[in-house]
Amino acid sequence: MTPATASAALELPLKRVSGGGGSEIYYTERTTVWTGWYGTDRHLWLQFRHGRLTGWMDNWDRPAGW
Repeated sequence: MTPATASAALELPLKRVSGGGGSEIYYTERTTVWTGWYGTDRHLWLQFRHGRLTGWMDNWDRPAGW
């Protein structure tokens, strides 16, 4: 999977964070609201090597009151 196909599959734009020489890290985020009370920010980090997806990390941030 390339960065372009990953972006299309997620339906979110990817932002390049770092990398070069065939190893890049991209980032995207989405805010989700639950029942109007709580919201979360979803941070997805994708690592590509030589144009192929080799790893990912999904983080959820909860409101400060949790």
